[in-house]
Amino acid sequence: MTEQPTPPQAGSLAFRFWTPPPGFSVTAGADEHAVPVPEVPLPVHREVLAAGSPGREDIGQGLYDYLRQFPDCRNNRVYAELLRDAFPHFLADLGAQAVMLDHKEVDPPYVKRKINALKILALLDPGNGPLQQQIGLAWFQLALTFSEMGDSRRHFQQAMIHLGRALEVNPDDPAGLNALARIDYFLGDFPAAARRWRRAMESADDPGMRAALEQNLARVADAEFPEAPLIDEFEAVGAALELCGAGRFVQALKILDRLEEQGRLAIEFPTAEFFYLLGLCREKTGDPGGAFAAYERALELAPDFQPAREGRERVLPGGANDDG
Repeated sequence: MTEQPTPPQAGSLAFRFWTPPPGFSVTAGADEHAVPVPEVPLPVHREVLAAGSPGREDIGQGLYDYLRQFPDCRNNRVYAELLRDAFPHFLADLGAQAVMLDHKEVDPPYVKRKINALKILALLDPGNGPLQQQIGLAWFQLALTFSEMGDSRRHFQQAMIHLGRALEVNPDDPAGLNALARIDYFLGDFPAAARRWRRAMESADDPGMRAALEQNLARVADAEFPEAPLIDEFEAVGAALELCGAGRFVQALKILDRLEEQGRLAIEFPTAEFFYLLGLCREKTGDPGGAFAAYERALELAPDFQPAREGRERVLPGGANDDG
């Protein structure tokens, strides 16, 4: 049995790689039938190999934990197939997690966990169009999450890959065409967006969906395209978030004030988080009146948004920041 160092692309010091000897197998199922283990480097938790050779469950746990972090790794399909054949309980757990995360509002780290879980399942069924669409829509959801806007371009690109695979199975699916058209629109490929929205309208049976598609198409009808793509504004928000995280509120405020003045982001993608961040930057730079107005806008969009409520209270006369 040969232990190998973690390949550079693995990205984690928690694992080392162990290659089974020729003819190695593990038992599976109630009948304990033998499942051959391929002679490829298998990820195993570092502490397991430090104590000796991995046991059956050590191999399964290592594969499961590694794939959940790195579903695009080398030998990923081999690992997924070994999980399916020898450790099906891990795949059952994976499917249950994906279903659970699909039925509630979750933060970006959980959406990323869901994406990785679905990608592992897709390794075993790459031609499953609905599964590919789920992955694509999850990337799309992530791209439109305020805290992820700095990475929106990369998330949109991933969404396009998986939505494209779904359309290979069902080329006329209006939901998939609409999602891809929206991405085209955000990225600034307005002619492509128009083409996809027209195709989606041709195959949409639901009157409500047809009306929504027609409204979307009107944004880019007759070649009256916007001057700049929204992705530029998403990435500007990402830059402002980074500056705020570094305490550079003056620089962040310049970006956010410009975005508010242009108005397009607030019209096409109104979010309470944007106005909260604007209010926070104004508050930090000595403009309580402007901060109050921004916090009020945030609460108009989301009345229960607690950070904006707290911000508004701080800048009110007699609030937490008032020394009078």
